[in-house]
Amino acid sequence: MKKMQAASDSLRASPVYLRILIPVLTLAVAVSAILVPTFLSQRVQVVTGDIRTRFSVGSLADQDIKATETFHYVDQRKTALQREIAANSVLPHFSFSLIDSQQMLQQSRLVDHNGSDELVQSLVREYVANGIYDSNDLHALRQQGISDIFVGNDSDSERTRISIDDVLHTDQLTDRIHRDIAVLAHAYPQQMLVTVFSTVKDILRPNVHPDRVATAAARQEAFEAVEPVVVRVEKGEYLIKKDMVITEQQNRTLQAMRLASVKYTPAQHIGRIFFVLIITSAAWYGMYVLFQMNKRRFQYMFLFLAGVVISEVMVYVTLTVASVRGVTLLDPILPLFAHPILIALLTNKKQAGMITAVMLGSYTLLLPSATMTTVYFVVAIAACGIYFIRYVARRIDMVFQWFFGILSASFLMVFHTMLNGLSFSHLFSSISAVSINMSVTYILVTLILPLVELAFNLPTPFRLRELAYSDSPQLVRLSQTAVGTYNHSLMVSEMAYAAAKEIHADALLARVAGMYHDIGKQEHPEYFIENQEGDNKHHELKASLSVAVIKSHVKIGVEKGRQARLPQEVLDIISQHHGNDVIAIFLKEAQKAAQNEEDLRQVKRQDYAYNNQIPQSPEAALVMLADSVEAASRTVKKPSAQRYEKLVNQIIMSKIERKQLGASRLSLTDLETITRVFVQILTGRFHSRIEYPEEQTKEKHD
Repeated sequence: MKKMQAASDSLRASPVYLRILIPVLTLAVAVSAILVPTFLSQRVQVVTGDIRTRFSVGSLADQDIKATETFHYVDQRKTALQREIAANSVLPHFSFSLIDSQQMLQQSRLVDHNGSDELVQSLVREYVANGIYDSNDLHALRQQGISDIFVGNDSDSERTRISIDDVLHTDQLTDRIHRDIAVLAHAYPQQMLVTVFSTVKDILRPNVHPDRVATAAARQEAFEAVEPVVVRVEKGEYLIKKDMVITEQQNRTLQAMRLASVKYTPAQHIGRIFFVLIITSAAWYGMYVLFQMNKRRFQYMFLFLAGVVISEVMVYVTLTVASVRGVTLLDPILPLFAHPILIALLTNKKQAGMITAVMLGSYTLLLPSATMTTVYFVVAIAACGIYFIRYVARRIDMVFQWFFGILSASFLMVFHTMLNGLSFSHLFSSISAVSINMSVTYILVTLILPLVELAFNLPTPFRLRELAYSDSPQLVRLSQTAVGTYNHSLMVSEMAYAAAKEIHADALLARVAGMYHDIGKQEHPEYFIENQEGDNKHHELKASLSVAVIKSHVKIGVEKGRQARLPQEVLDIISQHHGNDVIAIFLKEAQKAAQNEEDLRQVKRQDYAYNNQIPQSPEAALVMLADSVEAASRTVKKPSAQRYEKLVNQIIMSKIERKQLGASRLSLTDLETITRVFVQILTGRFHSRIEYPEEQTKEKHD
């Protein structure tokens, strides 16, 4: 009884920060479940009756629709059009190139033609200061109908507006130089002016270029400066009149009316608070009980509550965006399917996923856009996603789960449309929306799952399969340094896996723990009987020293498992797979030696027993039993099913007598099933084989 209590107490061990975060997150869940619908109700109105019927552009209205109250909405199309006009109205920006200007001035300073250098430098400085443009750039602007530009330096915040007809460009450069030099004909020799003309023409090139970055920044600023176009609709105003063709603008206004404000009475607010408290408490208690005997209870609670808060925030963001865009049917786009599937995968319990789905689905009742089937829709699709997890054996199988998830969601969308009496003309868009939602859901699950696995070192089915079917460095080294132990571990793994499947325990965890349970033996493999080929090393040691060597493999195994970042559940089984059982062979040797010395008092039983915790889970107990049975089975002479059954029963009874299974939660029925499975496996391994004629002939000749 004390051991059972100790086991229960150990399950409560958890980091302090988790104990603090759990109540904080629980409060955050309740607050978000209340506030999100309240905030959305300021902009979302449930339109009842015939307004639920979808109207399409170009069809005839079969009734008059009036605004039930004054509301306003953002006309996205007009807003986008005005912003585009504002951005395109920004003139192109040109900037002086400091590098090109400096290079031309430097070239002018190197001129030395019998006194013409000053004239060349003067002309070049004038042209560089005024700016020279590329004719191709200006020609492209004229083709776009642009006649003015903004000009400045890269460092200038202010630019000058100039007409492109007033600037100097490369096509004009020759005539402009010729004209400017002709004015100086009376002051300089003709030959010098010819030299100056040729030199200046060779030096000059464009030094003012289009500044695309500045232009884009200015246009973006103008784009963002345009305020959204808000359309105001007064209460009682006709939105649609009977027998009139519905325009696109009318359809957008009708959709926006469904997303107008809703007001709740104080009594409704109180009722909503009580509803949220009841749902939150029920879900919290369900998860707490589900993981009551799990050491990761607080981690799973943290992931569950944090995911619910994030889901509520995503709902608010999604419906806010939908309200701006005038989306009417909101159920297919609710982002509530990822968290239930993720929780089911992280905890390896579908019940946890279903509790999450029911909780989130119940919260949708408070959304202004909810219909009578919204809860059913959310829970049903999440349940389908959780159900198809059964087909996931590898990460690639998520693709198949995605396909079946979309298929079931599409069917449920058809059913949802029929229940709500909606028009089938928009069924394709609804199925497309829910398909996109499910695709995003599986992408998120696939991306988030390995990150959470890594952060919390969780034993998810994916992680356990990777450990069970991959050659980890620890197992490779074990197979190289302790072949006997490695083969023994493989057999223990298979036995524990098969028995776990039969008693509905975590078979993958049992398989992985069986493979790693003896990795501590790789340090001193020669001291373990399965690795010995000659003399027994223990014949040279005292019993007390032999016991210390044997016991050390458990501690070493835990340390090596921790270095390999094995999940804590596997480390616990490595630590518990011998419990606090006695190492009988060395105890007897010590007692025999002490009896010869006539001093039995120096032999203490606890010194010859493992000082570890007894198995705290069915998987740990299975590994313990498989370990003992597999080792003992190698000593059976003339093996048969009856002898194996007797051996297994003796080992199980001895473990019960020494109180090694008291905290394992295995029932007598489970032990009977385990016995049957072990006997089947052992009988299959040591089956007899016939002698072939060739072998008989060879024996006769021998």
